[in-house]
Amino acid sequence: MNWFRKKSPSSHQMGWKAAPKAMVWPFKNRLIFALLIILLAFSGLIARMVYLQYHHHETYLELAEGNRISVQAVAPERGKIYDRNGQLVADNQPVFSLSFTRERIPDLQASIDNLALLLPDIDQERLSQFSQRITRLPRHQTHVFPTSLTDEQAAIFAAHNHRFPGIQLTARQKRVYPHGQSTAHLVGYVGRISEQDLPRIDRARYRATSTIGKSGLERFYEDQLHGYPGLRRVETNARGRVIRILEHIPATPGEDLHLTVDIRLQQFLEQELSGWRAAAVAIEPSSGEVLAFVSTPSFDANLFVDGISHNDYNSLLTDPRRPLINRASRGLYPPGSTTKPITALGALELGYTNMTRRIFDPGYFEFQDRRYHNWRREGHGWTDLKRSIVESVDTYYYKMSLDMGIDTLHDILAPFGFGKRTGIDHPGEQAGILPSQAWKRAVHGEAWFRGETIISSIGQGYNLITPLQLAHATSILANRGQVVTPHFNQAIEPKVDQLAIENRQHWEYVIDGMVDSVHTPRGTAWSSGRQIEGYKIAGKTGTAQVFSLNDQEYREEELDQRLHNHALFVAFAPAHQPNIAISIIVENGGGGGRTAAPIGVRAIDYYLRELR
Repeated sequence: MNWFRKKSPSSHQMGWKAAPKAMVWPFKNRLIFALLIILLAFSGLIARMVYLQYHHHETYLELAEGNRISVQAVAPERGKIYDRNGQLVADNQPVFSLSFTRERIPDLQASIDNLALLLPDIDQERLSQFSQRITRLPRHQTHVFPTSLTDEQAAIFAAHNHRFPGIQLTARQKRVYPHGQSTAHLVGYVGRISEQDLPRIDRARYRATSTIGKSGLERFYEDQLHGYPGLRRVETNARGRVIRILEHIPATPGEDLHLTVDIRLQQFLEQELSGWRAAAVAIEPSSGEVLAFVSTPSFDANLFVDGISHNDYNSLLTDPRRPLINRASRGLYPPGSTTKPITALGALELGYTNMTRRIFDPGYFEFQDRRYHNWRREGHGWTDLKRSIVESVDTYYYKMSLDMGIDTLHDILAPFGFGKRTGIDHPGEQAGILPSQAWKRAVHGEAWFRGETIISSIGQGYNLITPLQLAHATSILANRGQVVTPHFNQAIEPKVDQLAIENRQHWEYVIDGMVDSVHTPRGTAWSSGRQIEGYKIAGKTGTAQVFSLNDQEYREEELDQRLHNHALFVAFAPAHQPNIAISIIVENGGGGGRTAAPIGVRAIDYYLRELR
């Protein structure tokens, strides 16, 4: 065993050369280099600090304050609406809602999902639609979810508010309509501001408001009711929660609106017309103040304030009774025999008849081999002008109209407001149609036929009116020619004109005929007016055909209800010192004396005996 190791040869012995010695910086040099780097870095920071703090101090101070202090618009309280006796018909109710500021919400969809879990009773479809809508709007603006929270929902959210940065519980004023359906077509409703509304508003004035008047008086008097926004500067924390209010400029509330309408008469007529597709308008003739403005069926205007649900809106749209249509000022109907007193007055004034002229009525009138029937098939026999009003004798007007011609008929009815808007302070009024030769050439490109004059003389053919126009014309008749523009706002000074009256006896003669129509056994409204005592009602019934009979006899019992005649009634009372004029139209109500007249007489009696 070899206890000794063999010695390894050295590198020198193996012929290898030794490596050169490495160059190493002294410690002092390395320290100086490090100090230079640090000095350069601090110099850069100092230069940046001087740049920010000295040269751009104002700019960055403003930006910093913006992160801490925000300016918020304060919504004005909307003006309230009262009836003529001070009863509220449109009020404001304090409610809680949720406001969203998207730039402070880390994840909008996650927040919406968590909110849906926290408040399962909230309208999920509307919440989803709202979240989609605000993604298209500026991130820095605050948007209010237009659905009121219940007290319980508000309490639950308040307890979990820390989980929802950028979403705050907000107190706001919600529009409410205490009388619901009774005033829906009159007052209208407010709704969320849409893109269609933007061209008609001052955006600065609406920066704190999410709703605007959509229909009715809410729309017409939007400028008066809305008011002007206020301002407040608030200090907020990083989550956007208000810490303190630095400055507050209160909003200017909207002006209240006092109406001429009596809500008691409004609801009385609504109840009387319940179950019918109908309209009624009542006016005080001397002042033009509208006392009632009813369209049935109606709808609950409160459904639209926070945004109506898809199902509710679909239900209203598909309802065959068409409750969304304002029949009082937008419904167009043939006036039927309600125009006969005005036609009779014009014929007397122009000399086409007189108080003693009589014609024989066999129940029809023949012209160019065609027979135009009277409503009473057996006829009325010998008839003068007053009897033609009392018993509504068609034949008298058939014969007289051929002498007058359509243009004379037009010129007689036009001063009473037919064929044009009344100018009432309410949006969407229809003008109706008052035909003439020029009108037919312009609209249909055809000449006028004399046979068309015959049916126009009893308010059929092309003639179309609204219940509002009919009430206005009745008021002019009640005023013996004084024309007062109808209006809803008590503060309005109405425009007043006067029709030329050459012979006062002609007016009283025609009005006496209307009185006899209600108060004598031969009158078409006798069954309704015979129980009235203490005053006289001047009235006229009307029946308007829905479709042409083609010389066949009208048999109501054999027709579908939608093909029944429309029933009309106009009246004013007391006859010789009128306080109320009224028009009633009942769609497919049959004869005017049977359906419309009883309602009109009861409404007049209720107003004169109980309300005045």
